[in-house]
Amino acid sequence: MRFALIAAAVLGLLATAPACGQRADLAQRLEQLARAGNAEAAYHLGMLYNNGIGVAADPRRAFDHFRTAAEAGDPLGAYKLGCYYAGQFGSEAVQPDETQTLRWKLVAARAGYSLAQIDVAVIHVRQQRWAEALPWFEAAARQGDAQALYNLSVMYRDGLGTTRSPPRVWALFRLSQLASRGSLNENAARALDEVWRTLSPAQRVEAQRIAGSFVTGRSELTRRAREGLERAQAVAATAG
Repeated sequence: MRFALIAAAVLGLLATAPACGQRADLAQRLEQLARAGNAEAAYHLGMLYNNGIGVAADPRRAFDHFRTAAEAGDPLGAYKLGCYYAGQFGSEAVQPDETQTLRWKLVAARAGYSLAQIDVAVIHVRQQRWAEALPWFEAAARQGDAQALYNLSVMYRDGLGTTRSPPRVWALFRLSQLASRGSLNENAARALDEVWRTLSPAQRVEAQRIAGSFVTGRSELTRRAREGLERAQAVAATAG
């Protein structure tokens, strides 16, 4: 298994976009709430400007709204602010700054957002801070993220920041393949068989135990992020 550094994907608006008039109304309602101090509304407004939905795409205005949301305590706003500091959207809004990237993504990672947890882990990996990367990959892996599960299996295989553990290698690699494909392809099955043959009877029991109990489900924040536009509409509906 080859270790690959995978940064989190750009968080998009996942639901079907409303019609043009509804989009403009959505932006207006979110603007009203954001001005009144609603941190989550500021985050969703930032997403509209980030993606050009209901308003013209504007990285600078998106960045400003994400900063407002983050400073008011919204963890998804903090994540997107970190993405801008990472240079994910160029330097039009802000110059890349790794210190600020880590600062703000840590806010979202600690709040339970799986993409932030992966990004924080990758930042540590790039500096070969394996022991600091490990718990963040594990946190995202326990939410069922396929890439985090895969990376974690390789870290246990190679002893990166932890003790080598063949049972965990088998369990985590199997879970990663099921999470990404829903089933094992021929190459994955062959790789798993190779690891399985090296396990003692006691290790096989341990591997199956880990595989059956490791994933505990998505956090509330990860679920909220995945609601995307539907969540934005629900927040906007609270505007007077």
